[in-house]
Amino acid sequence: MDKIFEIFKQTKIIPVITIEDAANAVPLANALAKGGIKIAEITYRTDAAPKALGQLSAHCPDILAGAGTVTTVAQAQEAIACGAKFIVMPGFDKEIVECCQSRGVAVVPGVATPTEITCAIKLGLEVLKLFPAGLLGGPEFLDAMAGPFPKIKFIPTGGITAENAAAYLEKKNVLAVGGSWLVKKEFISGQKWDIITAETEKALMFLPRAFTKN
Repeated sequence: MDKIFEIFKQTKIIPVITIEDAANAVPLANALAKGGIKIAEITYRTDAAPKALGQLSAHCPDILAGAGTVTTVAQAQEAIACGAKFIVMPGFDKEIVECCQSRGVAVVPGVATPTEITCAIKLGLEVLKLFPAGLLGGPEFLDAMAGPFPKIKFIPTGGITAENAAAYLEKKNVLAVGGSWLVKKEFISGQKWDIITAETEKALMFLPRAFTKN
């Protein structure tokens, strides 16, 4: 698990991907990798998610593929069986967390309140998804949580854009950000792999080196 989170920390951006056709999974991952990001969070928002994870597991061993928007234990079990190396949840669910922990799979539940953060800490978690980050107050919310929860690292998701990602990443309690702007649905459906590569390169180019110290 620590290795997974170290990759998150070094990469700083986790592409949140909603894919309609699993056949696009491999070329999409290759486009991201060409731009410098070898992470793919495939959301469980479409029926194509399990097959897409399977494609990445079988054909893209260098890509760290995981499942996002996981809301049930059954989805977590299916995603892991399909090769997911990490599980991301929109909310906090103790049973899903324990399911992943029992299988040695990194899990990042979503939190939106101090109470949920406290519940996550009781399960031994130190990396949490802040969702929906923008609506919760963004960087100011992260500042407020830094005092009572000094050991927690957050992955803000929801409302993250190319324009505001830096404001999140400069916070010491932010491990990485999750965002879909690199992999917009129209880019994927139109198979605009060159655009995805270009957007990825541009995003990484503007990340200050100081962020790697967080």
